[in-house]
This record gives sequence, C-alpha cells and structure tokens, in this order.
Amino acid sequence: MMSKTKRNKTINLPSQDEMLQRLLTVDDDNHIQQKFYPMLLQAAGSQKVAVGVVMLLQLAMYDYTESLPPAIGAIMKMQMPSFIDALCPDGEVAKDAKAFWEKTQEI
Repeated sequence: MMSKTKRNKTINLPSQDEMLQRLLTVDDDNHIQQKFYPMLLQAAGSQKVAVGVVMLLQLAMYDYTESLPPAIGAIMKMQMPSFIDALCPDGEVAKDAKAFWEKTQEI
C-alpha cells in the first residue's frame, strides 16, 4: 500500500518531445503513434501524482481502444507498466503507479 507521503508526491511529466521518444521505446506502431500518443502528449509537462499517471493512461487507453477489437485493449493493459515507466521520470512514483495499477486489476 502506498504511504500518504508517496501518494502525494508530484512529478512533472516529460516535455512532448521527450515523452514521445520514451513512448516510442514501448511501442512504435504507426496507429498508436497517430491515435493514442497524441492523447498522452496533451498532458506533457503537467504535474501528476502516481494515481494521476494511471488515470491519464487508462482514460487514453479507453478512448483509443473503444472502437477496436477487445484483444487490442488486452495488449495495451499488458503494456501498462512500460507506459508508466515511459511517463514517469521518477522511479519511486513509477513504482507507486504500478502498484496502484495492479490494485485496480484485482477489482
């Protein structure tokens, strides 16, 4: 369980250019680059806590996969830890975000 102090630790997401480069190391598929990454890039430079990073990713994944086959959503979920690492320049916040993500999958 995340401590209250860790839960409230904020990070600044990377700049658009850096964020895109980090995301491309996770998945460089053209469709994802054109449809999914732009949703994430809108948040570049903003402040987030661990839970906020997961929420950003989940909302973008929902919007991206809404009209796609269910298998695409499953693949995206499997990539969630890598996407968290790509967005979080702070390892502690990334760890907390992954723990929160795992907790949401138990529900």
